[in-house]
Amino acid sequence: MNHSSTFVRLACVLAASALVACEGAQEKPAAATTIPAGMVARGPAQGTGVTAAKASATQGAEIVIVGKIGGSETPFSADRAVFTIVDPALKSCADGGDPDHCATPWDYCCEDRKALKSGMATIEIAGANGKPLAGSVKGVSGLDPLAIVAVTGTVTERNDAGMLVVRARKIEIR
Repeated sequence: MNHSSTFVRLACVLAASALVACEGAQEKPAAATTIPAGMVARGPAQGTGVTAAKASATQGAEIVIVGKIGGSETPFSADRAVFTIVDPALKSCADGGDPDHCATPWDYCCEDRKALKSGMATIEIAGANGKPLAGSVKGVSGLDPLAIVAVTGTVTERNDAGMLVVRARKIEIR
């Protein structure tokens, strides 16, 4: 299976999740997954911001990328260990002066859409078979919207359309 078809399926899952949230439908609780022991820990969460990482990353390279979990109303896949992060230089609605302005500040609705697209990356936690683990990682080990994370891993997808996917080997949460 190639990474392009994996990405297309992932994009469809995330888009469908966002559509359900936008229509106001009741969100089905996601089944949590078990992350491999020692993969997620507290730490300084230091590395290269998403925008800079996207400019220099190459497929197959090992990188350490830093961002805040977010970028949409549903930054976590409901059925796979996949989530999106946003460059820390971009401002979520929670970073503004009015914390009650937005019910989902991790969607970055106050940010320019072009800047958001260039400042987002997808993180996946894969099993031994190389595929993302089944189940959501939302809330697991501190993986929550707007948490600042540093992800050490391998670039599995990097294309000219601005997509960057990193398969995590280690995640530090600030």
